[in-house]
Amino acid sequence: MAKKKKVEGEIIDTKAIEEKALNYLKTFIEDSERISQYLADNDKEPCWDGHLYLYNEEGKSKKNLQGRVPIQVKGTEVERFKTKKWKFKLERADLQAYLHEPTFFIVCQIKKNSKERMLFYRELLPCTVQKLLKDMGKKESRQTLFHLLTTDLKEFEDKLLVFMNNSRKMLSFANSDPMTMEDVIKDGIRNFSFVSPVKPSDRIQLMNYLSTHDTYLYANISKKPNIDFPIADGPMRFTFKRQEYCDVRIGDRVFYHGFTSEIKDGFMNVTVGGILTMTIPLEEKDRVNASVKIKTDSKYLNENIHEAEFVLALDKHKVLSLGDVDIKLGVNDNNLVEELHEKLLCWKDLQMVLDKMHVTKPFDLTAITPNQIHLINILIEALVEGKRIKFKKPESSILLFEIANVKLLSWCVADKNGECAIGDFFDGAINISYLHQGKERINASIYSYLQNDNLWSKIDNVDYEGLLPSAIKSVDENAHCFELLNLDVLAMLSAADTLETEEPKKCSTLLEECYKLNDWLLRNDLEGDRLMVHKCNKMQIIKRQRAFDESEVSEMSQILENDDISNIYKAGFCLLLENKDGFNNYYKQLTEDEKQKLKKYPIWRYAKDFG
Repeated sequence: MAKKKKVEGEIIDTKAIEEKALNYLKTFIEDSERISQYLADNDKEPCWDGHLYLYNEEGKSKKNLQGRVPIQVKGTEVERFKTKKWKFKLERADLQAYLHEPTFFIVCQIKKNSKERMLFYRELLPCTVQKLLKDMGKKESRQTLFHLLTTDLKEFEDKLLVFMNNSRKMLSFANSDPMTMEDVIKDGIRNFSFVSPVKPSDRIQLMNYLSTHDTYLYANISKKPNIDFPIADGPMRFTFKRQEYCDVRIGDRVFYHGFTSEIKDGFMNVTVGGILTMTIPLEEKDRVNASVKIKTDSKYLNENIHEAEFVLALDKHKVLSLGDVDIKLGVNDNNLVEELHEKLLCWKDLQMVLDKMHVTKPFDLTAITPNQIHLINILIEALVEGKRIKFKKPESSILLFEIANVKLLSWCVADKNGECAIGDFFDGAINISYLHQGKERINASIYSYLQNDNLWSKIDNVDYEGLLPSAIKSVDENAHCFELLNLDVLAMLSAADTLETEEPKKCSTLLEECYKLNDWLLRNDLEGDRLMVHKCNKMQIIKRQRAFDESEVSEMSQILENDDISNIYKAGFCLLLENKDGFNNYYKQLTEDEKQKLKKYPIWRYAKDFG
């Protein structure tokens, strides 16, 4: 009598369903030259329906037998196929049996009143069964995720072969907890291994397989016998990524000195400079579906110029050279080409403005506001095209322009017609003077103007090449400028401290240039106590850059032993040497005016370390 069950008023012939499922599987594998099926039509075994025998490619004879795979086949009727996150119930008793006899479990979805069928599977390897039993807790069954089985017979043969070999490697570990990747790294690794149907010599197809199939990884561990231990974190899918170093050329121009290749999900992705990505299927039959993607959305101006020139060169030459390999490649997007032509002209004009104003900081195009576009056009007209600009209220003045992430200091001179010439503050076209002791007006180094309003830390267009020549010129005209130049050093130190965290590169440049200026003062400004001032400044510049060497420590220690040196300088050197007791001794001997004076200098930052 046929086995039947009643579900919501409907009589289900379970035996007929199982037979349909079994017959569909048999039909699927009947043309295989590597699989022989031994599946009973009316099997009485409690957990299995039989075995699938696997042979090598030389034929189905005993000498070519590779092994057999235990099979369990179930069927279930559905109104419509369910392929995503579909689950089927597994029994605890069956799983306990599968723990020691790994089983390839197949379920056939049978569409009601139809000949349509779909096969699903779950590889019940020991590590998988251990997880399922653990998650099941005290329950006798569990709804378990199943995966859609391939309809490619060759791929199914490979899947069975891999399953069989994984079963053999895992079976002896069925009653033990698998090792985690952390465990095997801790114990030391001789090598890793895995099971694959692809020959190791075919590297591309092996990486193709590992990037498209879930694979179990094994570790041969240094501190244990020469055995491959399964790793608990599997199965896993691999991605292979490497940096290739070679010239990337278009025509005679080298644009980059390397590219990145990545194999992932069955594709090789070749990325050049973050702008061009070629996606090539690893399966030869799919190569016609290779694609090229061009992306020009970098953040900074210089990168955008470089990328635009790359794309336009590719459009012109239609050949991309990766080392010795030439690839015929064009830009099949006329709109992109025209857009980049227009943008490149504007970007180059803007770059000329920044070059004329000595800006080395990367210019962030994404930070430009709508209101700043007009200002950019003004600077291009004034500095690139040499035009005079009309303002509503023209007047000669010093201007600070803020564009995107840079601040630019410039001069503006208005003529009698109300038109203004605009220039870089450091181009030598203007002089800065100040009233000395309320009597004499003298020309100062133009850089001394930067003591105002923290400009050393604010602006991004300082022409450091002119710093020392401007200083020398100012003292040649009037020796009183030595005092101003020392104040410049202190202002630069304060600015460097402000920039230390947020703009470390700018801070480093400031300290380097400050050292050059102070070194010149140390050799040329020898009047009164200023020599000791310059020595102290030299050491505090160095302390901001690196640790002191033995000679520098010795030099400061000798100063502390010199009774002719003022206590205020000795207190400063003690701060630099982190000599708390010495600092407290000299500091308490200072007058209140000297204490207040010392607290205003940049060197006082080191007093805060004493609490």
